Amino acid sequence: MDDFLKGVYVSEVKKQCEFGLAAVSYLNHALHQIHNDALQRDEQQFYHSEVFRQTHSLLTHASNVSRMFWPPLPKQKKNETDEHYESRLLNIDKVVRGRALKSEYGLDDSNPLKNRSLRDHLEHYDERLDHWRNNSVNRNILSDTIGPPNAVVGLAESDMMRWFDPTRSMFRFRGEEYDLQAIASSIDQLLVISRRLQQELWDRRVNRSEHSA
Repeated sequence: MDDFLKGVYVSEVKKQCEFGLAAVSYLNHALHQIHNDALQRDEQQFYHSEVFRQTHSLLTHASNVSRMFWPPLPKQKKNETDEHYESRLLNIDKVVRGRALKSEYGLDDSNPLKNRSLRDHLEHYDERLDHWRNNSVNRNILSDTIGPPNAVVGLAESDMMRWFDPTRSMFRFRGEEYDLQAIASSIDQLLVISRRLQQELWDRRVNRSEHSA
């Protein structure tokens, strides 16, 4: 992938990072407002809902960034060797693109953005409800909770859906915890890199053009 094409992808990564950080800003504002005693109850409820709407927005844009570097991969076939699987991946365009961009950004698979599980939980919430309906023993359900982990006791973790813990910036979903601060920080870092890369890629193209003239 040449520098012009890399620049197109870098521009989109930059835009999605900006959208994601805007969601973080709105999320922080909503968290502040839910404790504003000057607001009417319905206004506080609005900001309570905003916490989860903006979290979903953040994760949507984070997922869009994630797929640029870690696109969905086909599964390794039964009895397929690692070498053959790797060879097959190298013939998939989006895999080659993702690896090229990871190299340009200096990313590895330890980056928090690689994990899209929480976004998938929220995006496919209907399926999660189906699983709860078919498996919940006591048919209890709790959703859209804001508070520390000990705010509610006595329920099975699998009965606790969307839960945001502002004391640790952690989002809980059916017993799984996800660090929203780590996601936001990674997006912020990628935005900085994207701005730098835009200039570097442009400079490289200009230098090549001058040398070929």
